[in-house]
Amino acid sequence: MNNDDYKEALFYAASIFNERLGAEFSEDNLVLRCFQTENQQEVFEQFCKQYFPDRLEDRYTEDGYFDFHASAFIGKEDGVDGILLRTDIERHPAVLKHILLHELAHIFCIRNELDGDNFYEQYCMDDTISREEDGTINAGYAVWRELAAEVVAFELDDNCDMIPLRRKKDLLSYYEGELLTGNGKMGVSMILCEAMTSAEAKRL
Repeated sequence: MNNDDYKEALFYAASIFNERLGAEFSEDNLVLRCFQTENQQEVFEQFCKQYFPDRLEDRYTEDGYFDFHASAFIGKEDGVDGILLRTDIERHPAVLKHILLHELAHIFCIRNELDGDNFYEQYCMDDTISREEDGTINAGYAVWRELAAEVVAFELDDNCDMIPLRRKKDLLSYYEGELLTGNGKMGVSMILCEAMTSAEAKRL
């Protein structure tokens, strides 16, 4: 796939949001940049300088920063939003579609729940009593935002089915392992998501 193919995939996913949730994604307010491991820092810097200068304050030079398939960027006020997409991984079109739905869900939620504001600047940092409280709120939001984005993506993705939890045993075990050895907040988010999108939850 080339960059035009990825752009087409993005705006197909965006059209699902527009149709199902009344979003207003368009080429006027949504931009895409593709990167690979060899140019990730350079592309990030160019992308941010052009559209999201505040994100240049991220610690993007540290190891592990780019350990993602895609990442959503929120513009200030009426500025454009964007997605940074890794393209040196082969993916089935259905997997790419779900990744893009997930990132668009981040943008949709922040634009609709926070009017585009930064949650951490609004509720953490100088507005908390202690570093412990700040850390708790920070971690709680990290779990919530990934859970919300994945549930929205699941609901909009016609390739996703609600299956019983017993058929998710191996996947749940993997996420349980993440709690101890990997990204614990992501592990919690995905365990909650698998429960909420299970056949058992549908019967509630």
